[in-house]
Amino acid sequence: MKIRILALALTAMGLSPLAQAQSDNPIVAANNEIGIAATGTLMNYQEHISPAPTYGSDIESGWMPGFAVHLSGMNDKLTQNLYFAINYYYSSGGIAYHGSTPAEHLNTTDNATTNRVIARLGKGFFLSSNAMLTPYVAGGYQNWDRRLQGPGGYDEHYHSGLVGLGALFQYAVTPRFVVGVDGQFLAVVGGGIDVPGTVTSSGPYTVSDTGFSGGFGTSGQERIKISADYALSRNWHIFGGLNFTHFTYTGTKEYPSLETISYQGTPIVQIPGTVREPPSSTNLFGMELGLAYRF
Repeated sequence: MKIRILALALTAMGLSPLAQAQSDNPIVAANNEIGIAATGTLMNYQEHISPAPTYGSDIESGWMPGFAVHLSGMNDKLTQNLYFAINYYYSSGGIAYHGSTPAEHLNTTDNATTNRVIARLGKGFFLSSNAMLTPYVAGGYQNWDRRLQGPGGYDEHYHSGLVGLGALFQYAVTPRFVVGVDGQFLAVVGGGIDVPGTVTSSGPYTVSDTGFSGGFGTSGQERIKISADYALSRNWHIFGGLNFTHFTYTGTKEYPSLETISYQGTPIVQIPGTVREPPSSTNLFGMELGLAYRF
């Protein structure tokens, strides 16, 4: 009886031979880490307007450096191989903007900043001693601060929630080296855009507009990632990966707008109109390389 009680206690604390063997599995070890990585992201953005504007739709493309923070855990506390992870990505840089105003082409730089955070909860299933499949549910948030520079430039803030499903397949090539493929299928929900008003001056004249805020409908996001984790020692690992993400925004309905022309601070002309954000699609190709601590 005493032996059984001791065995149960050791198992609960993760100190039994079975629990120790489980925690020493290279896949489980790779899933119990906190790490930080340097990242690079190639962003391609395209608006979809029909009929096409005279001077073309907005297109953006360019590389953004950044960083990522990853935290993941896998244990048997509530159920065998319970999996939890939270990942944060930050990118910022100047990317090329090719678009237009109602009267002319506009080529400038977008000093863009993006944030993405996603949490996952799932359960791992060993397919063999060196292969595991982990289906999970996921939820998170993403945003993009768009800051177009120069004359005619303006700011826009895109944001949305994320919710959906995914699956992570991992294979231990050696006791130190684990590779993985991760696929996500998410709904883009509760999204929208905020555009502050602008003021442009020329001598005694100023032109101002009201800006607007609008909501997006529900759309989709697909993401695939290949990754690798190598144990330098029991506690220190290096990791890296490549990922591709595609998502769309549905655009907004039309909202009233008002442009005001003033002379020496006194309004002289007001021009009513409408404004909307068109549908768009975004492709992101990313890479990362970092260092993690196994706990």
